[in-house]
Amino acid sequence: MAANPEKTHQMIYESEVLPSLFHATPDQFIQLVERDGNKFLQFYWNEAGKKFSQPQRSSSFGLNHVIRRPARNKTVILVSLPQPQVEGEAYFVGLAYRPLRVTPILFVSDTTKVIALKRFLTAQGEPGTLMVEWDRKLRQELLGPGPEARLNNFYSAVLAFIKE
Repeated sequence: MAANPEKTHQMIYESEVLPSLFHATPDQFIQLVERDGNKFLQFYWNEAGKKFSQPQRSSSFGLNHVIRRPARNKTVILVSLPQPQVEGEAYFVGLAYRPLRVTPILFVSDTTKVIALKRFLTAQGEPGTLMVEWDRKLRQELLGPGPEARLNNFYSAVLAFIKE
């Protein structure tokens, strides 16, 4: 995947804003999304846009969310982003919360996951997708090729990464 010299409005939102908020306070994040999710997500979209001059800001058209509970004590918020315009922007971000999850070998809490489906171009110039994870320190880890950019396909891929 080619590196972008500058992050776009959308990249800041999906790689910094959402992961920071969610990893820090997942219970509160979920509560706010359940109460008035689109307003909450829109507020932080606008906050991310303040890093840019007016012509560099992106429209939030398409910003939406769905909350799913695939199992007891598991919540997944799927955030649909505006249609990616450049390589490296995400189609979706999945925010998974498993409050009782502890990795037994390391005795480390592993309660939150932030996974994104990003747009990229193959070496032949064909469109493709990549799955990436944003950790608590906002480092990106490549998880591998992603599914077709459809919400249900992405949700299935997220579930595969968070299964216990």
